[in-house]
Order: sequence, then structure tokens, then C-alpha cells
Amino acid sequence: MADLIDWSDILSNAERGVGISAEQALAIVRLTDPQDLQRLWQTAEASRREHKGNFVNTCGISNAKSGRCPEVCSFCSQSAHFETDAPKYQLKDVETLRAEARDAWEHGVREFSLVASGRAMTNRKELDTIKAAVTAIREDTGMQTCASLGLMSKQHLSELKDAGMQAVHHNLETARSFHASIVSSHSYDDEVDTIRAARDLGMYTCSGGIFGMGESWAQRVELAMELRELDVDSVPLNFLNPRPGTPLEESRELTAEDCLKIIAIFRLVLPTKDLIVCGGRSVNLGERQADIFRAGANGVMLGNYLTTAGREADDDLAMIEEQGMVIRPPPHMPHPPSLRPGVRSEGTDKNGVA
Repeated sequence: MADLIDWSDILSNAERGVGISAEQALAIVRLTDPQDLQRLWQTAEASRREHKGNFVNTCGISNAKSGRCPEVCSFCSQSAHFETDAPKYQLKDVETLRAEARDAWEHGVREFSLVASGRAMTNRKELDTIKAAVTAIREDTGMQTCASLGLMSKQHLSELKDAGMQAVHHNLETARSFHASIVSSHSYDDEVDTIRAARDLGMYTCSGGIFGMGESWAQRVELAMELRELDVDSVPLNFLNPRPGTPLEESRELTAEDCLKIIAIFRLVLPTKDLIVCGGRSVNLGERQADIFRAGANGVMLGNYLTTAGREADDDLAMIEEQGMVIRPPPHMPHPPSLRPGVRSEGTDKNGVA
């Protein structure tokens, strides 16, 4: 399969927004020689610079409603089917969510997502709370607003959009061929339907997966191809940080180089999309976290994750600055003309923030 890797052709296509094939991705998976990997990083970084410049998307989340989830997802400590130490509480009130968003903004976050456990948020009181929180956050900060609320209908997503929510996050989690091994309480098509509903409404769609759950490299490539077919706007890449009490608590199969190779392959499959490195970054990448931009990522989650702690925001902001990157102001899609890659917008500070 080595003859499938023509780096000049891959980069030329990537610069035009054309991603590599599944066969080429699988050939890249097999690369182990340091010189070959160096070419991979160089090509992925060049593709990232072509489409994203030196801008970094920074997102943050509120674990707005936690635990007691009826779904059965083998990686998740919030499932009611597993005995874990994950926090359990009902939906936070508007003022609490508003305050968390304001704090995130002050610490460099430019997209803020409200994440709630459960199959889907259909309770009218809860929906109204999320809508009011989204409106308040937009008024307070101007941040791009997002929510991850499970298997949502187009009707409810439309209500949230009218309240000011711009983005919808819903991970596929893994490849279609591996999904039933990880999630037993709903189907892959249920996941896809939520993403399509958001796209139909013209919302910014954020969907990716978790790696290190026992999937093969071929299934990682399969997920990338599925996301390309769905034409999502942003792809969060999570690396399993196994939680005690879950079926995957003993799963520790990723190396830092695996994680970087995953990022690079997704960049070359999806050259124009936002790639955000999220959960499990510190645990799996360790001292190589700064290499995520070299591998093709153009975004990071700042602050804590759902049930685990992240790095200090100041450490991540220092990492971004040390790599010669700047925070990208909202909205995240598309780049306004004044924010062409490498051009700082008038009225922004040295971090690219208005």
C-alpha cells in the first residue's frame, strides 16, 4: 500500500479541500518509519495552515445535568447501569449556567456547550431552561453557543436555534461497524438522524468520536469517512480516559503517537473541517500535547471535561501562544473575510480576541 502515498499529491488535493481515500488512510496507518511520520506531520500541518491559518478554536463545556442516564454506553460513567463515582444532579439553573459561561469566556473559551445526560431532552421545563441560558450567554459574552442534549428532534432543535443556539454537538462515538459493541440502547442511525436534523436547520454541526475503545484502525478510518459523508463542520477527537466502574475501565491501548496519527489522518480525510482535541488529551498525550497542531488539529477544549479534570486554562493558553497560534473569535463558521488565515482582524488583541 506504500505506493498509495504520494505526499505531494495528497497535499495538493488537501489544499483544494479534497480529502484522501480510505485506502490511502489505511496505508498511512501502517507507517512506522520516523521519516515517513515526519512527512505525515508536515503534510497534515500544511493542510491545517492552508484552511485554518494560525487560529485555534477554543471550546468549553458545562456538565449541566449529570448522571442517572438510562442509556448504555460502555465508556460513560454517567450511565445508570454502571456503579461509578460520577456526580448526579438535575439540570442547573439559568444563572449558574450563565456564570459558568462568563467564567469560561474570561479564561479564553470562545464556544460554550451545555451538556446534559439522558437519552434526549424533551422535558418542557428543562428545554425552557436551556433556551433561556443560551439567550443569556449570547447576550453576556457573544460566544458561539452549543448544546449536547442527546437524540434531539428537529422541532426541539429549531426552538433552541430560535433562542440563539448556533451549534449542535452529537458524537457518533465510533464507526458504524463497531457501534453496537459500545452502545446497546440506541442505534447508529439514531445518532445520524440528530446530526442530519441539525444540518437541515442550517446549524453548525459538531460530531466525532472516542478512540481507544477496542476499535480497529480500519474502524477509525471508517468513522472519518462517515463524518465526511455527513459533512459535519467540526470533529471533536476524544481519547479514552477509562472510568472506574464502566465496562472499559481496563482499556488502555493508545500511545501518544497513536493519538497524533489519528489527528493527522482525520485532517487529511477532512482537510477543511475544524478538528478539536477534547477528552483524554492530557492522559494520553502527556508531554506531546503541543504536537496536536503539528498533527493537524486547530482546536482544543479548555477547562474540565464532563466527569474528569482538564489542564489549567493558563497552561493551555501558554501552549497556544508558544506554538505561534491565536484564539479564533466567534463565530467559528466560516472565517469572516477579515480573518483570513494569517491576517489578524482589525479590533482584535494579540490573541485574536475582540
